[in-house]
Amino acid sequence: MIQNAVTRLLATYPESSLIDLYKSFFQDEYGPGHLLEDPSRARRYFEKELETMKSNHRACVEACGVGKNYVRVPMDLILDGIVSKEHYWELFVASAQAAKPVTLPAWITTWKDIEAHIPKTLQTYHQDTQIIAELFKKGEYVLGHSDEYRAHYDPHYRLFTHAHARLLSLELR
Repeated sequence: MIQNAVTRLLATYPESSLIDLYKSFFQDEYGPGHLLEDPSRARRYFEKELETMKSNHRACVEACGVGKNYVRVPMDLILDGIVSKEHYWELFVASAQAAKPVTLPAWITTWKDIEAHIPKTLQTYHQDTQIIAELFKKGEYVLGHSDEYRAHYDPHYRLFTHAHARLLSLELR
């Protein structure tokens, strides 16, 4: 399962780094709960992102990690008039509220299992392993996308549970 997910992610996003794979697997395991620690701030960031992004006309949701818990739902759906901003936000908040709390020791163990399936030939693999190790030493776990990923794919999405994403009646890619 993990190997298939790694293969799928690298085929879809060949410019991904270890950090981007880490992010996807973390998102599948724990979802967006950490984003709503400050709901007002999360909403302001959401609004600002919508104002500054341009649509790439992405209309399919895609699995995070192995796809057991969460999917990425593109914000393009709002800009393209497919989904209302309020409906999207409500489903995102409901998905975040369904997220299980992060337990760092459990996540570190899970990540070590996942990392064993990732090719060490990724361009910044060794550098990224150091970044992740430092993150764990600080008792943290959240990483953003790599600069390369952002430059190539211009990601704008939020995480939804499968059940909440189905309420949008969209295809899973």
